[in-house]
Amino acid sequence: MHTITDSWALAWQLVLKADPELLGIVALSLRVSATASAAGAVAGLLLGAWLAVARFPGHALLVWLVNTLLALPAVVVGLLVYLLLSRSGPLGALGILFTPTAMVVAQSLLVTPLVAALTRRLVLAALAEGGDQLHTLGARPLTAALLMLVHDRLGVATVLLTAFARAIAEVGAVMIVGGNIAGITRVMTTTIALETSKGDLGLALALGGVLLAVVGAVNGAIGLLHWLGGRMPRGAGTNPVPAPAPVPRRPAAPATPGAPLVVAEQVSVRFGQVRALQDVSLTLRRGDRLVLVGANGSGKTTLLRALQGQRPSTGRCTHLALQPEGRLPRTAMVFQRPFLLRLSVRRNVLVGLWLAGVPAAERAARCHDALACVGLLAQAGRPARVLSGGQQQRLGLARAWSLQPDILFLDEPTASLDPGAQREIETLVHAMAQGGITVAMSTHHLGQARRLATRVAYLQGGRLVVERPAAQFFGGTPLPDEAAQFLAGELGWR
Repeated sequence: MHTITDSWALAWQLVLKADPELLGIVALSLRVSATASAAGAVAGLLLGAWLAVARFPGHALLVWLVNTLLALPAVVVGLLVYLLLSRSGPLGALGILFTPTAMVVAQSLLVTPLVAALTRRLVLAALAEGGDQLHTLGARPLTAALLMLVHDRLGVATVLLTAFARAIAEVGAVMIVGGNIAGITRVMTTTIALETSKGDLGLALALGGVLLAVVGAVNGAIGLLHWLGGRMPRGAGTNPVPAPAPVPRRPAAPATPGAPLVVAEQVSVRFGQVRALQDVSLTLRRGDRLVLVGANGSGKTTLLRALQGQRPSTGRCTHLALQPEGRLPRTAMVFQRPFLLRLSVRRNVLVGLWLAGVPAAERAARCHDALACVGLLAQAGRPARVLSGGQQQRLGLARAWSLQPDILFLDEPTASLDPGAQREIETLVHAMAQGGITVAMSTHHLGQARRLATRVAYLQGGRLVVERPAAQFFGGTPLPDEAAQFLAGELGWR
């Protein structure tokens, strides 16, 4: 028995002299908890990603169960593992009770629900930001969820560090299934409990200090990751380099001009009780540059998504075969704020090609051509998210253009850009249209519609009010009152 002062002095001596027993206990603790965290990470990340996108009977019950297991007491996990691994248990023949392997099993069961629950929330938040855009690129739900784990690597690292901290600080389960055998299964937490009960505080205090340092380091790493994630990367907001003229893609075979590609008949879309589109009929023809105009909430984005086939609707929306090719048209969509993965500029394009099923042998060449087309080849190795707004929009166009679409849907592609960046995007869109791509886009800028459109359609309250060739829309016979007011600069919903 030592006094508190003697115990502290002994603890410091053990740490400073790197006592072999102390080092052995620390090494075993780190090995067991790291192995358990790795096993729990694999199972928990996959389970959490799947739960974020899966929909099946009993899904809510399974989510509830995973969340409930977050609070499962460690001693209960230890008891369950003991019953499984004991001689009379179903896994007793393995003979791993009172071994480090049993401790790994117990800690893995503890951290897996934690990793799964946190991963599910992380993936849901990321999908809310960019899930629709990955879907338009061809990502299946689980693929999109797993891509979000790559996208939010800092968040995943935080989850894994949290799991490791939970594992290494746990005492009940490893005490039950490990037995606290000296030199075999004694870890920091069980040794602290044993030495304290015996009144030998020197080793307990030394291990307590080491454990506190480990947990502190983990929490410091988590804080560092959050700080790094919140920093503005260098290079963000810099002035963009003007985009060179793109290389247009010419059709491989002479196209049949004016042939219908998409025919919408009495298309309606509802979001709950809100009718976003009401009985819209429209034909998109080959070579069109169709521009949709209207106030916010008029249904422009919903109509583009319905024409692309990405928004469920009533009525009919039919994609017709190209002539003379005889195949259905390929489509791509660029959003007002393109969702870019936290990867390099080049990898964002390559991921889009991979999701679209482009053969691996073609991806590098297509990526190179697409980045050259929009003037971002020199930025290929930079993180995509440090690009300026105009450069990010050009990257979105490059990702879409690399898919070699027949129809390009653009949802207000210049809404948040300065005038110089707007001109760059307009130049790119015009050149892509000249290269044989049919364009359907929405915009609030009537000047942009006049410059780019061959046809203009005005929507209000989910209804298609008028659709005419651009020259007639801006200078032909009088428009319906609603469209005339909008054209004069008045708000359509007043």
